[in-house]
Amino acid sequence: MKDLFTRRRIVIGAGGAVVLAAAAFEGGRLLRKRYAPSPYDDLLALLNDRDADAQIGEAVLADIDDFDAKSVSASVRERIGKRPLAQVMLEDASDGRLAEASGWVMPETLALLCALAAKAAA
Repeated sequence: MKDLFTRRRIVIGAGGAVVLAAAAFEGGRLLRKRYAPSPYDDLLALLNDRDADAQIGEAVLADIDDFDAKSVSASVRERIGKRPLAQVMLEDASDGRLAEASGWVMPETLALLCALAAKAAA
């Protein structure tokens, strides 16, 4: 009876496992929906569901008369810096920086990110 665990089989099995792991890791990025490039892509990458956030952004934009995407994006970049978005939103809420959109109350930074998503989708 042949030996089941030869060096050749172990190397081939390990190589196959590495290939499968790499495919699983990169597969999520390859299958993710692609969007047209925008000047706000670094900020929009912070959002989990860009399409849904763009819909919220439409409601946010309905309440803003003079939305300047360039200055808003610069302001949001400065506010976020290198911190996690969750921390910035928590600070917004604790400092009373809230926005209302169609009856929903949310941290101002999130509302502005959604508005930028809406502008990018337009």
